[in-house]
Amino acid sequence: MSKRKLFHGTMNASKSAQILMQTFNFERQGKTFLIFKPLLDTRDGEYIKSRALDEKRQATSVARDENGLMYEMALDCKPNFIFVDEIQFFTPTQIEELTIISVKLNIPIFAYGLLLSYTGEMFEASKRAIECGFSLQELKMQCDMCTEKSTHHLLYSDGKVVTGGDGIHVGDEEYKSVCYSCFRKNIFKGR
Repeated sequence: MSKRKLFHGTMNASKSAQILMQTFNFERQGKTFLIFKPLLDTRDGEYIKSRALDEKRQATSVARDENGLMYEMALDCKPNFIFVDEIQFFTPTQIEELTIISVKLNIPIFAYGLLLSYTGEMFEASKRAIECGFSLQELKMQCDMCTEKSTHHLLYSDGKVVTGGDGIHVGDEEYKSVCYSCFRKNIFKGR
């Protein structure tokens, strides 16, 4: 059984940049890999891009109802590694599929994404990854409002903090990465 790692951090913690750097190094070493991303993430089409680096990589987009695709591709390609970006937008069933790939096909899985939504609740896919034995690796970042470590997100719409919804919103500019204290202060402001 191969390892499964979940690299998590808040918005702008360089998660996609980490994938690009890792794949660059593995490619240089002659290693092969597959990159998966959720179809829900429409920002860069069929690519993984980073605001921090001037580089991009081709990725296979996976729809939420597309089960078995990642396993079939891994079985066909037999890569040395699999990278997954924006893991929070996958389904729990797809997380189990990645786990089966690591167990049955002995391929290491390196997943990157958020643990918590802007509502402060854990994403189902991130929760399932932890339940399936993914080890956690935190990518730390400072709060956008103070000097503490960021752990949460605030979503803004028309300059106001969004406090409801299903927790899923694709975008970059609308978010602030904040510590829990700043999160509470802004979520409960005006109540």
